[in-house]
Amino acid sequence: MCLGDWLNLVQALAIIAASIAAIFGINSWRRELKGKKRYELAEETLSLFYKVKDIISAIRSPFGHADEGKSRPVAPGENPEQKKARDRAYVLWERYLKHEDTFNKLRTVRYRFMAIFGKEATKPFDDLGNIVKGFASAVTVLSDAWYRQSQTYLPRTKEEIDKLEDLIDTYRAFFWEGMKKPDQINEIVSNMISGIEEICIPVLSKKKGKPSQKA
Repeated sequence: MCLGDWLNLVQALAIIAASIAAIFGINSWRRELKGKKRYELAEETLSLFYKVKDIISAIRSPFGHADEGKSRPVAPGENPEQKKARDRAYVLWERYLKHEDTFNKLRTVRYRFMAIFGKEATKPFDDLGNIVKGFASAVTVLSDAWYRQSQTYLPRTKEEIDKLEDLIDTYRAFFWEGMKKPDQINEIVSNMISGIEEICIPVLSKKKGKPSQKA
């Protein structure tokens, strides 16, 4: 083999080696980028869940003030007893609306979280969605139940009275924190936080002691 052939061979081998290095470099960059995305998404999601945990506790606080519930739009033909019952129940939803942006952020994050961590990883999001649906149900049910309870002049059997009181007790326990032991909503929230921690903390722990590589 002449010198020219050797040079061509060396040049070809150099090109192949450079191509292989580039491929490995691209794959390494992709892995790094994917890891960065996983880390940042896990960090964002976990912090939002911690925040929403405190918000739920604040929403369900039995302590309030006299003006709560008054922002509710009054329906045409609403009598004073209906207004009082509906305003009283609306307190829960009024508190929720003050923090709705945080809940909406988690709804948006849910789809990115599903894309990166898998569909089975979205259970904590589903649990949170069920809590919010429960808030809406409690407001609707108690608005009607408290109004019916105020109508003391209406004839009712003891069975009807007991049934109404049981309904109110059930939804008041959902409405106000600590009304019943154990607190069903606090248990759901605790499981929700544990579930999201199981997914996010291992991802965050891998980067412990290292820079987050945020842009």
